[in-house]
Amino acid sequence: MRIAGVALAAAMWTATAAAQTAPSGYVSLFADYLPNRSHTAELRSRLFAEEVLDPTPKLLVTGSAFVEGLLGSRSSTRTDAIIRAQEASIAFRGDRVDVLAGFATTAWGRLDELQPTDVINPLDVSRFFFDGRSDARLPVGLARLRYYFSENASLEGVYVPFFRRGRFDQLDERTSPFNAAAVPAHLITLTPSLTLVSLPIRLTRHEPSRSPRNSQGGARFAATTGRVDWSVSAYRGIEPFGLYRRVAAQPEADAVPVDVVYPRFTMIGGDFETVRGPWGIRGEVAAFLRDTFQSASILAIDGSSLDAGAGADRRAGDYRISGTVLLHRESYDAPLDGQRRRTDVSIVISADRTLARERYRLRSFGIYNVSEGTAFLRAIASASLRDDVTFEGSAGWFAGQGPDLVGRFSDSDFACLRLKYAF
Repeated sequence: MRIAGVALAAAMWTATAAAQTAPSGYVSLFADYLPNRSHTAELRSRLFAEEVLDPTPKLLVTGSAFVEGLLGSRSSTRTDAIIRAQEASIAFRGDRVDVLAGFATTAWGRLDELQPTDVINPLDVSRFFFDGRSDARLPVGLARLRYYFSENASLEGVYVPFFRRGRFDQLDERTSPFNAAAVPAHLITLTPSLTLVSLPIRLTRHEPSRSPRNSQGGARFAATTGRVDWSVSAYRGIEPFGLYRRVAAQPEADAVPVDVVYPRFTMIGGDFETVRGPWGIRGEVAAFLRDTFQSASILAIDGSSLDAGAGADRRAGDYRISGTVLLHRESYDAPLDGQRRRTDVSIVISADRTLARERYRLRSFGIYNVSEGTAFLRAIASASLRDDVTFEGSAGWFAGQGPDLVGRFSDSDFACLRLKYAF
């Protein structure tokens, strides 16, 4: 991307001029096993490096990238390797104005993990389940300007000139066990002679081109009133994951044409956070005035949706516990699988604990969809073998099936081991 290229070139130039020390980063080996996906086993290796420079008190230049490889058994042996820029940005910090331009991530919202207004960066689904939302955000080319009216009020504007789609997995996505985008290979259809035949599906991806009409952007006003931090936001974006829309075929067609489309959405949201004694209290709401939904009959149905949640967390000694209740409601302009609307209520719980002067750490995260009866639970245990070496084990368990996010991965239980060396 042009913005990212300019920022990365500036970062390299500044690094050479300033003769800084070697960049920081890590090397990791990650092994995972999914018993319900034909006993899928994978080995992922990753080298990540980052350089952060501040040539002047008001200028910050950040450049980071990673190389990642895969050796996996996914119904057959699979290998893949990628090299990606994680961030390439330049930030200017003035007395009243902050400007960030380049390839980066920026997070909106305050709830844990499931943040309805966090819509700027697409996600890597595999990393969301393995590691969490902060690691799953994919960087995009953006320009962000933040103006401070005072120390208690600011206005932020974000412009994303080019579309980047979300990924189920950045490594060999087509065969990934977390790829939930598959449609049937064949579809039963009726010929002009009133005969039922099974025809293969032919997919055509219509990914938004790099043009001004496909840009995205929004604004967020944040303030502090008394002891309450709050914000309101609005964003006009493009769905990061494609939806499938069946196209009318010619009478004698030898395949059923299906378009993969990326519709627009419009979001208006707000959030707040405050502290009452030992408790932190948060709330967040996002109304998607224009939204699009996938039907089982391979149609994309327009409509609207609402996500609203409230949560609380408390730290007591080595423990931190957080709980959230999240409401999701969808309304359709036309019937979707026989329904005009759908409502889900989910409960999200997370807990952290450190032991032995933070040498060991236990983290757990769980979500239960009361309406669908689906659940996901992840537990991670890590140990610092040395100051620069960490060993980690984790497991994820899915329960139930349904149209919600968790229910689509009902057979994706996993167990993982990771060894990481930081430099």
